[in-house]
Amino acid sequence: MWRYASLSILVLAVATGCIPQQQQHTFAVAPPPKPTAEAKPAPPPPPPQPPPPLPERKPDTAATGANIDPKQLVGLGFRDTENLLGSPTREEEKPPAKIWTYSNEECELDIFFYSDINTREFRALTYEIKDKQATGGSDDRCLARLMRKT
Repeated sequence: MWRYASLSILVLAVATGCIPQQQQHTFAVAPPPKPTAEAKPAPPPPPPQPPPPLPERKPDTAATGANIDPKQLVGLGFRDTENLLGSPTREEEKPPAKIWTYSNEECELDIFFYSDINTREFRALTYEIKDKQATGGSDDRCLARLMRKT
């Protein structure tokens, strides 16, 4: 019997030594890095470059007194035509056209403006030059004289 009692105590002692104990594991955590005084903020972006200068405006043909081809009138708007030739002598409306007439003693220039479908702005589509004196003067000469008048 002593044998059984001592054997059971021995088994019990060994068994309690084999029971795993719960251990708490601790981990070391490093503190976050401290900001250094040497850290500099990023420099601001450079200022935007100024736009390139506009090209020089070509002098108006009327101001220079140079002759222009009457065909260059086609495509001009009201403002461009007025800058070139001045105010018209007469304005008419014959829908869908607007007609500006420039005249002097020698000739008469009619410019026919029609509305552009896309932009809804009036543009010169055609012109007609009439020689009042029937001297057979050229269209260029008539236009040059009308330009000198302005």
